[in-house]
Amino acid sequence: MNQTTITPPADGTSTQVALALYRAVAAGDLAEAAAHLHADVVLHVPGTHPLAGVHRGLDAVLGFQLASRAATDDGETIEVLDVLAGTTRTGVLCRVTATRGDRRLDNTTVHLLRVVDGRVAEIHLHNFDGVTVDGFWS
Repeated sequence: MNQTTITPPADGTSTQVALALYRAVAAGDLAEAAAHLHADVVLHVPGTHPLAGVHRGLDAVLGFQLASRAATDDGETIEVLDVLAGTTRTGVLCRVTATRGDRRLDNTTVHLLRVVDGRVAEIHLHNFDGVTVDGFWS
């Protein structure tokens, strides 16, 4: 992991902040990703699988990312397909793919992000096929 920390501008739009976060995650740079997350960030992960639930705080959200990587062969790939821009909220349509042995995840999902003071403060994940997602992560 790259240890470079990049501080996003406080005046960045919710879309700019969200896309900077996704670029950092795609690069595998959790230190940079952390720079785009509010210290009290909350991540809502739907489902019944072991990674589902509410993850509160920067350490918990980064821990979720690390656990996702550890549970897959090569980590998840998140492809941003489209973005719905708002003043303090952004919707990101994504395609998330991953493999675990002979299992393959190909999940279309919507991530709804709330931005406070130039950082992502809350993320809600909404999977198009929750049953398949639960099966992959279980």
